[in-house]
Amino acid sequence: MPLIQRYLWSQAFWPTLLTLAALALLALLTQSLQTLDLIVENRQSALTFLKITGLALPQLIGIILPLAVFMAALYALNRMNGDSEIIVAKAAGASPWQIGSPLVRLGVMAMIAHLVITLAIQPLSFREMRQEVLKVRTDLASQLVQPGEFVTPARDLTIYARDLGAGGELSDVIIHDARDAEDVITHMARTGIVQRTPAGAALLLSDGTVQQRLADDTLDVVEFENYRLDLSDAFAFDTNLRLKPSDMFLHELLRPDPRNFVYGTQKQEMAAEGHSRLAAPLYNIALVMLALCFMIRGEHQRLGYGRRIVICAVLGFVLRLSGFAAASAAEDTISLNSLQYAIPLVTMLLCGIYLIMRPRPVKLGAGRRRAAYVASVEKLGTSG
Repeated sequence: MPLIQRYLWSQAFWPTLLTLAALALLALLTQSLQTLDLIVENRQSALTFLKITGLALPQLIGIILPLAVFMAALYALNRMNGDSEIIVAKAAGASPWQIGSPLVRLGVMAMIAHLVITLAIQPLSFREMRQEVLKVRTDLASQLVQPGEFVTPARDLTIYARDLGAGGELSDVIIHDARDAEDVITHMARTGIVQRTPAGAALLLSDGTVQQRLADDTLDVVEFENYRLDLSDAFAFDTNLRLKPSDMFLHELLRPDPRNFVYGTQKQEMAAEGHSRLAAPLYNIALVMLALCFMIRGEHQRLGYGRRIVICAVLGFVLRLSGFAAASAAEDTISLNSLQYAIPLVTMLLCGIYLIMRPRPVKLGAGRRRAAYVASVEKLGTSG
């Protein structure tokens, strides 16, 4: 019996990893399209794009892990049924629970990994991602300047820079400031650098001139080595990092700090997120047990298990979507948080009862049962 269990484990473990990698790559590509718009609009580097996209990966893995285990279990069981390996194991006296226990252990391992991701890795990665997104959105240099183009970031303010270097360094800068109609000033500088101040933005210019038209229509030109141009009235960014429920740890969700003034709807949303992180890993076991019920119990299908697989797949996806729906509904009604646990736990209970139940006796005579068993063994030997 341990031999068939080790074999089933190997048949399911590697497909789980491959399915998880494929689904994660697909989800990552979808996520990267949203990140790409942010990166292009703010003219950030490819490294920033890869970092933000990679930091979103833990949450994506947490979402698709139960489905990956479910799909791998269906694949492994269908392959073994197709080769008549499961029916031979049953003929040797193995119960459905004994045959399927390796997949249940795989589901338990996936559940533990899922818990680690949702309770620790995801909040850490999402906090770092929020920091990176905040840096991108408040990158003053990208907001102020487009290299080689005249830009009007604020009304009556035009800025030109030939090049934008690392760290917000500008070269060959021209700034025409007409925000005060009675005091129009043009700044020209060889270099400049963008600075962030508590009030907003500022430009530190070097080696340039300030040109101002006087009342008698003469031009007043003043040279400078260093000049600081305050742009705080034109650019004021909110640099405070505000965490979403997906960025918080479990204790912050279920027991919010009173000093953060979390009340009403926000508190319900945080509670729903916290219970969802505890309930979602249970689907790794529930979906595996659902696959076992369809693929191990019942009579052997000589024409294949396509119909069973389709029904099981539909039920599995409906079951997982029901979990998402329960989590969403709990954001409005806090009492529905119990439903998040009830869906996978009830599924596990019903599937467990079905797997350990003694199969109904087949209405065949002893001679016919023996003949059927011999025929199946001979068929297996011929196929081998």
